[in-house]
Amino acid sequence: MISRMKADFPIAYLCRRLGVSTSGFYDWSHHVTAPAQRRHEGLTGQVMIAFAESKGAAGYRKVTAALNRARVPVNRKTIAGIMHDLGLISPAAERAFTIRYQRASRLADPVDLLLRNFTSLSVGTILVGDITYIHTREGRLYLATVIDLASRSVLGHATGARMTTQLITRAMNMALETGHVKPGAVFHSDHGVQYRSKRFTKYCGRHGIIRSMGAKMQCWDNAAAETFFSKLKSESLNWQTFTTRRKARTEVINYVHHFNNVRLHQTLGYSTPTERLIKLTLAA
Repeated sequence: MISRMKADFPIAYLCRRLGVSTSGFYDWSHHVTAPAQRRHEGLTGQVMIAFAESKGAAGYRKVTAALNRARVPVNRKTIAGIMHDLGLISPAAERAFTIRYQRASRLADPVDLLLRNFTSLSVGTILVGDITYIHTREGRLYLATVIDLASRSVLGHATGARMTTQLITRAMNMALETGHVKPGAVFHSDHGVQYRSKRFTKYCGRHGIIRSMGAKMQCWDNAAAETFFSKLKSESLNWQTFTTRRKARTEVINYVHHFNNVRLHQTLGYSTPTERLIKLTLAA
């Protein structure tokens, strides 16, 4: 009783009330707690040895199993508590915790607002985008695009040596500078890390752009953006070898101009994206 109440009352007061000598209580307390303390100290040393023998890779489950194999009866909770107090954590467990924390703190991905319906009657209300790369002897050249779904015009594009969030924001900046992107426009993409980044999320929020994403690992959910890359590669890039990124960049710029202003599109009634863009803009 004294052990339970000593946090609230002085020990000398409790001993007087219960008719027990103070020295007697301390002698009894020493005899009771000493074995438990000695066992804890012994376990602590054994835990440190087991953890060291695993080269710092074992978690509390494996340390518990190792001690049980050595005929030391102990449960996981006790070992977990000791390892926590000692600050013993394996690199694998630390990485797992970091990944779980990152996943928990990451913003939720946008929902799919298109559901593979790649039609739009109004210019600048639904945009699609993606990233691809082009082989050069200097290394990869990455290309990001922003395409208007109503006219199929490539409103924005950007190239760079690295696949970064800045690459897609540069492409979006070009699209915005055309003046065709409407407030509240939907931008649809895949689940690339650049499109899921906090930086791009804030960028879209500042410019009044609503984000949309298809399902993971489903290329058909972003087929309109993929189609442009397919045409670019089959009609221009696949039969060329680029010694520098600069030459590949020039070819991309030339093809975008050709795609928008010269190439006839069957889905547009054999008109060009620019012709379609002008027609829809005048009709609005």
